[in-house]
Amino acid sequence: MRCVHTFDLGNSAPLAEEAFRAFLRETSTGADRLLTLFAEEPSPGRFLLHAVAGGAAPGRFLYACVETSPRSFRTFTDVCPGTHWFEREIYDLFGLMPEGHPELNPLRFHEAWPKKFFPLRSTDAPAPDPRRGYRFLVVRGEGIHEVAVGPVHAGIIEPGHFRFSCAGETIQNLEIRLGYQHKGIESLFPGGPEMGKILLSESISGDTAVGHSTACVRLLEAITAKPADPSAERWRAVALEIERISNHCGDLGGLSTDIGYLFGAAHFGRLRGAALNLLLRITGNRFGRGLNRIGGIGPRVPGIAPEDLMAELGRLRAEMKDVGTTLLDAPSVGVRMEGTGRLLPHTAKTLQFVGLTARASGRDVDARRDFPSPAYVDSPPVNVLLDAGDVMARARVRFLEMRASFDWLSGILAGAMPPGTIAAEGVVPAAGRRLVVSVEEGWRGEIVHAAVVDGEKRITRYKVVDPSFRNWPALSFAVQKNVISDFPVCNKSFNLSYSGTDL
Repeated sequence: MRCVHTFDLGNSAPLAEEAFRAFLRETSTGADRLLTLFAEEPSPGRFLLHAVAGGAAPGRFLYACVETSPRSFRTFTDVCPGTHWFEREIYDLFGLMPEGHPELNPLRFHEAWPKKFFPLRSTDAPAPDPRRGYRFLVVRGEGIHEVAVGPVHAGIIEPGHFRFSCAGETIQNLEIRLGYQHKGIESLFPGGPEMGKILLSESISGDTAVGHSTACVRLLEAITAKPADPSAERWRAVALEIERISNHCGDLGGLSTDIGYLFGAAHFGRLRGAALNLLLRITGNRFGRGLNRIGGIGPRVPGIAPEDLMAELGRLRAEMKDVGTTLLDAPSVGVRMEGTGRLLPHTAKTLQFVGLTARASGRDVDARRDFPSPAYVDSPPVNVLLDAGDVMARARVRFLEMRASFDWLSGILAGAMPPGTIAAEGVVPAAGRRLVVSVEEGWRGEIVHAAVVDGEKRITRYKVVDPSFRNWPALSFAVQKNVISDFPVCNKSFNLSYSGTDL
């Protein structure tokens, strides 16, 4: 399966530091891209950094690791800027300081946490230096003032703090502080590859339950050597595309609200509800929970016949096309969104942003093509690529991706699609210390789950990369030189997950 790969760690010796740096440098300049970077303590006081890359060809995965001291390592941001947040996370969780890091602020923790608390580090390991306190960047100059927004926001939005440095109304810098929802989710994954892991993955980011649970279940299936049959894989992909449609509808409705375009706000909100109701018909839950089981899909899946689903999708598609065309062709909408919140293609490439954020800024990445699951191998959805990088480009990518998803769904539902397999609860033996990596293209971008498995088939380290973790810095770049009143529409054009980042 091209979306999942297993590396034999028993035969993979750590690289020298310079060789590891060269590996990361290649992910910034070559055709392969960085998928994940994380630390592991395989024995007390011994630390490894694991890096996984790939994507230059369908199903291509590359792996490298390096052994580091119990206290620090030389930062890799100078050769691979995309490691920026990964290194902050490693320091928060393990106390391994990336010496020379350009902005080593806490990512997961706040002042109430003990300074020497590093939750994934063995208590037998030498104690590292205490964590540094958070230091906001101070922008100096005549007329510069700060505006603090959050962490408590109006409505039901999740908590996050935004610190603006402005000259008059123009934003000079935005600093984003998260971590208010840190829940230690990666520390809950180690153990046996049982169903509870899938339930846990559905709670990583509530609006991406299908994407995360699908990445997780394929990883568990690789550990247990119990793959799903083609029918189950097709239903997983169908649910994933409907999750994409529902969230893109919601975001276009949110953008309409932020610019005062009430026609789009009302209709896209209604269409999002209709898409969620289709997930309810398929899985028994409006957010797609209960879809996946190890070896197949849940006992209530599918709860609707393919021909009935096709009819419902046809009606939804016609309405979505009319409303979306009206929105994006409206002159008042174009004036408000074109040129606002521009993310340059060079920035998107250098910092290795993913998903619709990257594709709206000319970066051609899509896991459905680069790491295809069985349902996408022969015919992935048409790739949507724009290069303007502004709010309008991100809105158009959403609209065009929905149309591509409808086209793809029509094709797969029109083919033979017998009921999916109901998975058995047992597992089969597996052996050897290995690293299993699973990649899925969620609606925000590529989701990466990685697990280090010991010789007893137990997970000893689990790493999750939500696309929001990769893309939050993009918002800081996009709002620079915009007026502060543009921030809500810029923020909504990315619509990143706080929960999926805080982990």
